[in-house]
Amino acid sequence: MPLVSKILGFARLARGLRPFLQTPLTLEAAKGVIRRGMARREAAFLRTLERAVFSYPPSPYLKLFQSAGCELEDVRKLVAQVGLEEALRKLFKAGIYVTFEEFKGIRPARRGSEIFTFRNADFDNPMITQYYESSSGGTHGPPVRTFVDFEHIAQSAPHWAVLFAEHDAVGAPFVLWTPSHSGIANRYLMCAKFDKRFERWFTLLRLGTVRSRLRAACVHTLIRYIGRFPKSTYVPLGAAKTVAEHLLRLRDGGERPVINTSPSAAIRICQAAKELTATLEGVTFILGAEPVTEARKKAVMASGAEAVTVYGFSEGGGVGGQCRSASSADDVHIFMDAFAVIQRDSVFADEDRSDTLLFSALRPACPKIMVNTEIGDSAIFDSRPCGCLFGELGYMQHLSRIRSVDKLTGEGMTVRGADLYPIVEDFLPRQFGGLPGHYQLVEAQGSDGLTQYRLLVSPEVGPLDTESVRRTFTQELRTKNKSYRHMVDLWSAAGGVTVVRRSPYVTGRGKVLPFRLLN
Repeated sequence: MPLVSKILGFARLARGLRPFLQTPLTLEAAKGVIRRGMARREAAFLRTLERAVFSYPPSPYLKLFQSAGCELEDVRKLVAQVGLEEALRKLFKAGIYVTFEEFKGIRPARRGSEIFTFRNADFDNPMITQYYESSSGGTHGPPVRTFVDFEHIAQSAPHWAVLFAEHDAVGAPFVLWTPSHSGIANRYLMCAKFDKRFERWFTLLRLGTVRSRLRAACVHTLIRYIGRFPKSTYVPLGAAKTVAEHLLRLRDGGERPVINTSPSAAIRICQAAKELTATLEGVTFILGAEPVTEARKKAVMASGAEAVTVYGFSEGGGVGGQCRSASSADDVHIFMDAFAVIQRDSVFADEDRSDTLLFSALRPACPKIMVNTEIGDSAIFDSRPCGCLFGELGYMQHLSRIRSVDKLTGEGMTVRGADLYPIVEDFLPRQFGGLPGHYQLVEAQGSDGLTQYRLLVSPEVGPLDTESVRRTFTQELRTKNKSYRHMVDLWSAAGGVTVVRRSPYVTGRGKVLPFRLLN
């Protein structure tokens, strides 16, 4: 039966792909889609609640609404009285939200005296057609299965169409250097919808399991055959020179290529270009999948290339894109027709995770139903006008300093991951050499059960005094927060931080994160 189900699923994919590609999207049409979505934000939210929550008994959110004694008509009145975002804040206070751990099925939800147990699959959108299966990148834990509807890709395409137009890249050749998992199909199909087919796709990682490889191969092969896409080329992380040379050939031929990849992979390309004694002027990087810190963006732009940040997550798609007037490395406009976003600090000012983002999905075909749902990220949130294309369409809300809210804990003390980014990605490279991605703090549990901390330093950095690195790191950490001073003292008493000369760990999707939890 599973084999029959897979065959039927691929047949369904084939039937849905042809009409999807036969109805291309122009830039003006994309703007029209966004304007209509902006005008119907509240109606879209209420429609989702009506169809996928209150009329769908298995919905996890229905249990939360019932626990809070809240009916659909109550939500309608609330939204009409105070607007969508303020209504979501009031719903949060009433206990209608889902934490990151609850969304992933890691921890039961507790609301007052009631306890609910959810699985990640419980949040699947019951209104979509499941054309193929994708998965999350596993940044915060094991990869999570997600089903994709072509309608979701069509609803996401207008945002990237405007992104390319904002950066004068509509006619530029499009290149990818990404992992090969099936979720990448979302990205290149979204671009193909507005006639931005990739010119080359370099795959940088082979998937770990036979099942994942087979699923991805079947999805990509079928899409390539039906859609007449070019065949991908395997180029591992250590062979960035191949990608750099291709970009330089395009550039030297009079083109201004655009490449979508991760920040750490982009830095490798820039290093390879430097070794070739060439600049990447005329090349634009679209960076996602990892946090785009100031240090990472600076390293890319030092090559002469442009760097554009996009933000999203596999369970919901694109959240925001960067314009030319960005105020920081990862400042993005929120796609407000796709998501309503609030923060905990606007609800409980004294919360430990006060800047955590809560998402409510407005796209009808979003893979997951989301109502005040955490995805594990925090950010600075602000609203301001902007003269770019995004601003003209009404996208006034911005996110910046987007980071994981994961924490390192040990000896009864906690250090926020966000506080480690500037130290590991910027401060240490400036002090001792190297680039972002060459340093990584690892938390692990020893055989005796005690927490151990290892600061990994890539051999590529060259000779250095490891004791000086350790001392400098701990001293800088002490300056970030008063509570860290005591924590560093405890670490020192327990054996401190050990500096290890080895390459940082890479995630299953090719990401190099500033910190890593091994247990």
